[in-house]
Amino acid sequence: MSSVSATALSGFFASEQRLQNAANNIANAQSRDFRAQDVVQSADATGGVSTRVVERNPATVPTVDRDGNVAERPNVSVEEEVVQAQVATYSAQANLKVLQTSNQLDKYLLDIQA
Repeated sequence: MSSVSATALSGFFASEQRLQNAANNIANAQSRDFRAQDVVQSADATGGVSTRVVERNPATVPTVDRDGNVAERPNVSVEEEVVQAQVATYSAQANLKVLQTSNQLDKYLLDIQA
């Protein structure tokens, strides 16, 4: 696999991880014991990115109910998670386009050499 393909694939998988994480945060936004998470991306020395899921800081926030009791709830903004999911979708589409273009270029080079 060419370095362009490897880089695009790692970006695609990072986008997939970010989308899954946003969905998980949204699905558990009302769960009492859930601790919100984020995906941290870092550049690989050989190209591309790697990801890891970490607990959000802060993972929970205090809230006050109708009776004045303070409780912890997950630090999840559904609106922000939806935006993160959309950004991850755009990123995945861009990485797929890079893979398609790289594949086309490889075919053209093979045709030229044949």
